[in-house]
Amino acid sequence: MKILLLHASAGAGHKRAADALATAIRECGAEPIVRDILDFTAPLFRKTYAEGYLDIVRTIPELWGYMYARTDRPSQLPWKKTVRSFFNQLNTLSFTRFFKQLQPDAAVCTHFMPLEILSSRIRKMDSAVPLYGVVTDFAVHALWICSDVARYYVATEEARRQLIRRGQPADRVKVTGIPVDPVFSRREPQGSVRRRRGLKPNLPVLLLIGGGFGVGPTVQLLRSFLRPTVPCQILMVAGKNEAMKREAEEAARTLPIPVKVYGFVDNVHELMDAADLVISKPGGLTSSEALAKGKPLVIIDPIPGQEQRNCEYLLEAGAAVRLFEIDDAPDKVQALLGNPLRMKRMARQARLIGKPHAALDIARDVMASLGGKPSYA
Repeated sequence: MKILLLHASAGAGHKRAADALATAIRECGAEPIVRDILDFTAPLFRKTYAEGYLDIVRTIPELWGYMYARTDRPSQLPWKKTVRSFFNQLNTLSFTRFFKQLQPDAAVCTHFMPLEILSSRIRKMDSAVPLYGVVTDFAVHALWICSDVARYYVATEEARRQLIRRGQPADRVKVTGIPVDPVFSRREPQGSVRRRRGLKPNLPVLLLIGGGFGVGPTVQLLRSFLRPTVPCQILMVAGKNEAMKREAEEAARTLPIPVKVYGFVDNVHELMDAADLVISKPGGLTSSEALAKGKPLVIIDPIPGQEQRNCEYLLEAGAAVRLFEIDDAPDKVQALLGNPLRMKRMARQARLIGKPHAALDIARDVMASLGGKPSYA
């Protein structure tokens, strides 16, 4: 069986979810084909769509929050959705040819744009290819609402209720969690990882994550540790943001504590095993990876919209705390590390709501619906 996995490179999380599903689908004996829907668009459209999102959230996050709220209305005028769908389809004409040539057994979307495009095109092509939507945040935005979706996979019961209230049949919405790479379902002893990474075995480790594209005030947070208020060591991941990595390396040389700075890495699971605390923006994938590892979270600078919704969910669950003032990071960390009972409680809550096997659960459920391997309970 060929399973087409579609994402859009607006942020890094949608691709990571698709890649995680690809690994799980391969384990189920099917062939995954991972594609970015923006690869089928004109260069100008691709640049505007992908970079435009990053530019907005970096420079005017309030504007993104406004756009998120304005478009998250079930009562959107039908003509607006029709115009958006027509515009997206007009810019992805080559995708139809690709889809017809590939003839996949199923299509799984980790972004709402390909889900909407395929929902419309499958009807027009009179295709029997089943379509699946995998929501990559803890809440569901109205843009995910499409017709002819065989099943939605969501992170929480609240997200499931949202979809049902907006007209999706209850039997087509399943709570699985957000798919993370299966490596996050395995845990290595903290001491072993620390020895291998050259870390001090008995000194607390903080993992600062700037996201795949290095968005957020991570360097400012790093500089706040100029005041040696808390004995610890820091691992910082700057992602693909080379400027952030250089700034962080310069800042690290001035700090009184050990710091290791990384760019884009493929071993975040290992760094999380070494850490006592994960400090990050509340992206759906990064948060889900930390939960899968059972790591307490310190949330910084959530983007208005989907990240704010993620933040509220994590705080309500008791798996995270919110850092409002970046320069207060050392004090916040010291308060947490000085309260082992609270740290254990947060770790327990993280494990409780974490879904380390979400990718495999989704892959097995898709295969079962296609008449392949049985569903995974």
